[in-house]
Amino acid sequence: MRDIRVDILRFIGLSMIIFAHVEPPSILFQLRNFDVPLMVLVSGMSFSLSYRYGLSYLSYVIKRLRRLIAPVWVFLTFFFLTMYLFGVNQEKIDINTVFESYALIGGIGYVWIIRVFIMVALIAPFVFSFHRKVISNLKYYSYLSILFIFFEIIRYLTDPFISSGTLETLSYFTHYIIPYALIFSLGIRLYSASIKFLLIVSIINLVIFVVLAYSLYLYSGELVPTQRFKYPPSYYYVSYAIFVAVGLFIISESIFKVLNILKLKLLIEFISNNSIWIYLWHIPFIMLLPLDNFLLRYIVVYSCSLIATFIQVTIVKKIIIPKCKSKKIQDTINSVLTG
Repeated sequence: MRDIRVDILRFIGLSMIIFAHVEPPSILFQLRNFDVPLMVLVSGMSFSLSYRYGLSYLSYVIKRLRRLIAPVWVFLTFFFLTMYLFGVNQEKIDINTVFESYALIGGIGYVWIIRVFIMVALIAPFVFSFHRKVISNLKYYSYLSILFIFFEIIRYLTDPFISSGTLETLSYFTHYIIPYALIFSLGIRLYSASIKFLLIVSIINLVIFVVLAYSLYLYSGELVPTQRFKYPPSYYYVSYAIFVAVGLFIISESIFKVLNILKLKLLIEFISNNSIWIYLWHIPFIMLLPLDNFLLRYIVVYSCSLIATFIQVTIVKKIIIPKCKSKKIQDTINSVLTG
């Protein structure tokens, strides 16, 4: 089942992530700082539409890892070989950078978001089972709220110990899987909630964000951007993101009408369908195109990423796949090199 709202929200999320990487002014950087939670929220929405209940967990995990981690490893292999052969930025790339990039814990940067998607994907069937068992929306959201509070306490107590060493590496998993799994849980439930209820959720998070922002202002004497509380995500960061993300879901049909009038529906669908490869292709263009004007850089980087992805998808679908006789191989190539 396809929902154009998923395509629109994924398009917005991806666009804002790329926008963040062109180094916009601080106020614009803050305004778009809902992008990663929005993408996780969309993953929950998409999962609720496509998941086949009863599918074996092992089969599901293999399918999801092939869809998420295989494209990244293929891209990184191509990326590092190209950088080595052409002698580009070799002083910045060592064995540690390569290892951390493949492990999705640092390296060249940018790929940490894939780690988040993988962690969420691994527990998604259990979240879905929880979603099916808790019928009441009030109970469901109450449970999520309690878990968020519990995590926020744990994050606060452990924060002094996870800035370096083994505990920092461990926190890449423990301190990310919980908040993003809860955002994913919110996404799974969006379709069953009324607009009125979602408005309440959005407004409550806005109020929480404003209260936290004001408290931090009184403490520090300055307006504190949510970016400072993103790694790992605290509820100051999450509350702003949920406020915007749920609000965008509420008005997504209106956004679609505007985009449809502008004849952008097919472009939005292409970007949504191939979001992971557009994201991967934007990495080298960000590195190789250090333009001073952030808007020009954004347009050039986004356009180049789209063109590179379009060429890749066309080659895969028109040339490579037709030459493969095995349906299994066709599906594997399609899932790894497109999407």
